[in-house]
Amino acid sequence: MKRRIICIFLLAGLLVQTLPSSSQNVNDMKKERTRIEKQIAESKKMLATTEKDVKGQLNKMNVLSEQIRQQQALVNSLDAELRAVNKEMKANEERQRQLENDLAQRKQNYAKALKMSSSRNSFENRLTFLFSAESFRQMYRRARYLREYSNFQVRQGEEIKVKQKELEEKQQELIALRAEKQELLARQQEERDALTAKKSEQQQLVKQLQKKQSDIKKEISRQQSEYERLNKEIDRLIAEQIAASQKKKEKTEGKANEGTNTFKMSAEDVKLSGSFAANKGKLPVPIIGPYMLTAHYGINQVEGMKDVKVNNQGVDIRCGTGSTIRSIFEGEVSAVFVIPTRQTYGVLVRHGEYISVYCNLATLNIKQGDKVKLNTVLGTAGNDASGDTVIQFQLRKNQQRLNPEEWIRF
Repeated sequence: MKRRIICIFLLAGLLVQTLPSSSQNVNDMKKERTRIEKQIAESKKMLATTEKDVKGQLNKMNVLSEQIRQQQALVNSLDAELRAVNKEMKANEERQRQLENDLAQRKQNYAKALKMSSSRNSFENRLTFLFSAESFRQMYRRARYLREYSNFQVRQGEEIKVKQKELEEKQQELIALRAEKQELLARQQEERDALTAKKSEQQQLVKQLQKKQSDIKKEISRQQSEYERLNKEIDRLIAEQIAASQKKKEKTEGKANEGTNTFKMSAEDVKLSGSFAANKGKLPVPIIGPYMLTAHYGINQVEGMKDVKVNNQGVDIRCGTGSTIRSIFEGEVSAVFVIPTRQTYGVLVRHGEYISVYCNLATLNIKQGDKVKLNTVLGTAGNDASGDTVIQFQLRKNQQRLNPEEWIRF
């Protein structure tokens, strides 16, 4: 019977399983929510006033669209965080039930064990149990059994205390999680209301812009023409650099040019290209300080405007006047050029077969041929005629255009 009780205690301990905790997952979500909240706070500073002209209103539309995207991301983050908290609460409640059942069973078994052994705990009974052995070997085994059983009872008493403490801690965790859940529910509703307000503001602006369709198309056509001139200049500079690399390779190796539109690279260039490619999705934003994306890569529909689209070969990043522009990776400044329509500078940094392009710099800290490292300051952001500070950033692989949003940690 005594051995059976010992087995029951051992099995009870084995049956209690610890459920996986999702607290780490919740903490990661909190960090993501904090990042989004910071972006929203920064974007609000960039929308302090409403411009009356078409260009200003289009800029405001871009900022509003990005704010709505950020606000939706925040709402989605809160939804995910709430689901994770609910999951953790469910796991803790299950764990609490297991602890309560285990504790009750341990107490019950412990009480039975004490009751059974109470009549045999006297000194006389122990002696009788020992000296009734049929041999010295059996007496030794009985003595060891009494000692182990006594130690076992002490351990069970200690384990009950530990389980009691663990149960109390789980109860406190549940109280904290329930409070956190209520806070998240309130915050979720607050951010949903803010999202609704932003969408309403956007719709009001759309109605204003729809009355100026003709002016809008003219402004977008002007912007598109400016983009095309800029892209042609970038294409020309990259083509010249590719041709120069091919001539250099041909001169070094004595081989005729194969006519491909790709860089002829040295072993060092190949290594640099591989390192750059390995950092896809991890590269830093080319601006130090507050920023927001106001135009995404590719063909974008102007919000609320039928058949009004803009084809962007990079991304437009709005920032503060004089913001610091930095290199996103180590490489060499392969070209510096002037953008005539804005009287600002463009910079090309080559990373093996990859090229990062930074347009609309007011001042320069580098020159063509300079070697740069990750985060090397290239210059400062410039303003356009209306006072907006927007950096056009592009990425190329040879002459192929890449989507910067797939490479940069925006």
